[in-house]
Amino acid sequence: MSALPSAPSYPLAAIMLCLACPATVSTPQSEADSKPAPPAGVAVADPDDPRVVRDGEDLYTVDSAPHPAPDAPAPGSGRPDTSNGVCKLFAPKLPEPACCPFETGFDAERIQQLCGHQLYMGESVHQSCGYFFLPDMEGSYPVAIRASQIQHQDPAEAVADHDTRMARTTRNPNFASTPVPGVEGAMWSQANGIHWAFLPGWANVRMVSWTDDACPSDKMPEVLALIAAAKEPPPNAPRPGLVPQARQ
Repeated sequence: MSALPSAPSYPLAAIMLCLACPATVSTPQSEADSKPAPPAGVAVADPDDPRVVRDGEDLYTVDSAPHPAPDAPAPGSGRPDTSNGVCKLFAPKLPEPACCPFETGFDAERIQQLCGHQLYMGESVHQSCGYFFLPDMEGSYPVAIRASQIQHQDPAEAVADHDTRMARTTRNPNFASTPVPGVEGAMWSQANGIHWAFLPGWANVRMVSWTDDACPSDKMPEVLALIAAAKEPPPNAPRPGLVPQARQ
């Protein structure tokens, strides 16, 4: 058997020189130089031409450019939505509404009946929880009763802070909350068509606010009594349902 030919030998210096040679790196200029020129007679679009628009890497004339569909409103914005599986979500104008992250003792169905509204639209949170109703089906605008748990454990302290702040805001040094008829320990007040009530019974004081048109004034003591009597949910307890219910 004949011997295999030996591999050619190269000087060590030549090998090291080749290893040190930089690899070829393409540059925008080199790529551009490598692209074939357009055939004669074919027009080339100028991206700086005002008659041309860019869509990604493609150029179009203004008349033929694709028009992206406008962004659809987020679920719950402007119309009720339950696709989140957590709550009946609604906000008249918030672009991206969210469900209330805490309970307040609100009972949407019973308060709808007390106030005489035609439809419960849903809830959303914006500093406090807003519960929206449609008064009638004849083009009325949604109204809301809002509720929150505030950073006070003592209703008297919460009311004192509120009255002090409102006395400055209204420039009325005699501004003062008064007891809610039929709701022990609850206090309420009003100014410029807006009403506030502070309710005892939970670890944190609950504040409820509403405008004149949110519910008939003679029904609000019953509404507040219903909210005040609701049991506080246990820690990390799941919601009773998509629509807020007062725990009994």
